[in-house]
Parts: sequence; structure tokens; C-alpha cells
Amino acid sequence: MLMLEPLYSKAQSEHISKNPRLPHVKKYKLNKQKVMGFLQEIAAQKDELVDKTSFDSFKNQLAYEIIDKKLAEIYDLIQNNPDIIKEYVNQALEPVQDSLEELHKKVDTLLTKNKVNREILPLRDPIDINLFPLFFANAGTQYQRQKDLKQAQLHITYTLLYHTGFRVNEIHQITKEQIENAIKASQISVIHHKTRQPYIHVLSITDVQNFKRLKPEMEIIFNKYQFKYLFGKDEPMHKKSLIRTINEDLKNTCELNQIPFNIKFHSFRINIVSSLLKNTSVQKAAQIIGHKNINSTMAYKRYAIQKEEIRILLDKIERNQQE
Repeated sequence: MLMLEPLYSKAQSEHISKNPRLPHVKKYKLNKQKVMGFLQEIAAQKDELVDKTSFDSFKNQLAYEIIDKKLAEIYDLIQNNPDIIKEYVNQALEPVQDSLEELHKKVDTLLTKNKVNREILPLRDPIDINLFPLFFANAGTQYQRQKDLKQAQLHITYTLLYHTGFRVNEIHQITKEQIENAIKASQISVIHHKTRQPYIHVLSITDVQNFKRLKPEMEIIFNKYQFKYLFGKDEPMHKKSLIRTINEDLKNTCELNQIPFNIKFHSFRINIVSSLLKNTSVQKAAQIIGHKNINSTMAYKRYAIQKEEIRILLDKIERNQQE
């Protein structure tokens, strides 16, 4: 293994700069010189034995003793440099590992895959007309640094989610121009996260009025802090980071107001889809919200009946049973 090329064969001169690769190269060269010296010494002694000794048995025995001694020295050298040996071994194993990975890929394509058991999460609750003012009023209250910016961003985000039913992935690239155009045209266009297709969402008169009230927030984000995106000065915030930011703020509001419901960022979308299902057909609701398949819309059918309606119905059944 010590005869392999060093891990960093093109290390710079130490006169140029402090290069962390130089010690590795120096160690390799030193070990290589020792090994070569041992081997050359063995070869020279073997040749000397062959020239001076005519007895094959004596010659072989002496040669074996010398070789054993030098091999023991090489073994000690290897034992005293475990890090270098580990690097060389890893290098030697890389082609084998690559071959195994390629083999596993081919086997996976031939064999049927077992179904992954996904964790079943509890159902989320919708953020309806009664809850929305609470989350809007408490948005960003947990922040200490740049509190005005965080509150402004979350106010616009909650308004977008509440009135359009967007997924969070569909708003992380929202710009000032898109919001201004939405107010002028009473509609907003985004790229749908799942279908990767552009889609136009129509806004009601109330939606447009609520967006107009967000002018102070827009001044803070896009003028005071010079942000290019709703969440991002030069480039959009990562989607997972944005989801985490929203969920943490919603959780904070639930704790402050002792809201016992399971509220997450998707609760805004649940509210608008369930509201559509109460007032129109599944086909129209799917078209408005942007579902390609009505089966996706039907999944929200469980939210169409409000909890209060269910309680009244159950109370009525209990009274009838008691009578």
C-alpha cells in the first residue's frame, strides 16, 4: 500500500503558502524511501549470498532470516502510521465500493421494492374566518431582531395563504411586482408546485381590499430592507426554511392564545378548499384551487362539515336516545 501514489500528489511548495496537504506528501515520500531502501538492501544481500555461498540450504536459510527481519521493520513502520495506511486502504477500496453500488442499483431495478411504511400524522385543522384574525394579529411577535420585517413578511404571507390557498412552495418566490399586479388585475399567477404549470388565481373584491391594506408592510420589506423577494434579499429563502418559519410562528400563536387545534401552514389551504366544497361542486372547486385530479379535492371533503355542526348533531342523537 505504501507504493501507491500519495493522496495529494500535486501539493504546492511550502514556500508559497501553508498547505495542509504537504505533511501527507512528505510522510508518503519518507515512507517510500524507507521501503525502497529496505528492498534494495535485501536485494543486495541476496546477491552477495548467491555469490559467496555455494550451499543452497545455508544460502536460503540466511536469506529468509534477513527478509524476515526487514519485513518486521516494514510492519513496524506501517503500524506507526495508521492514518496514512487508512487513506491508502480507502483509496484501494473505492473501485470495489463503486462496483458494489452499481450492482445494488441493478438488483433494485430487478427486484420488487417493499412498500415504505410512512408515519401517519394527525389531521390538521383549518384556519377559518374566526381564527385568521388571531394569527394575523400575533404574527412575528416572538421575534426580537428585525421584528418589523418579520411581522410584515408574515402578514403578507398569511393574507396570500388565506385568500388564495397557495402552498408555501408556491409563494417563496413572490415579488413586489406580483403583489402590485394582483391588486390591479384582481388575480395572481404562480407556478404550481406539483404540476409545474402556471396557474391564475382570481381574487375577490374583499381579497383585493385586504391586499391594499398591506401597503405599509410592502414599504418595510421592499423599500426599507430592499428585499427582492417576499422572503429573500437577493434570492428566495429555501422552501423548507420558509415552512419551518411559518409553522413556528403558528405554533407560537397557538400557545399564546391556548388554541387546542393542530394548526400548520397547510391549514390555510384546507380552509379555502373546504369552503369551496360547501358552496360549489367538486369539479368547480378542483378547477378554482388548481387540482389536476378531483380525487385530490375529495381528500378535503372531511373538512366540509364544521365541528360545531357535528357536535350539534351528536347532542341531538344523545337527547333522542335519552327520551
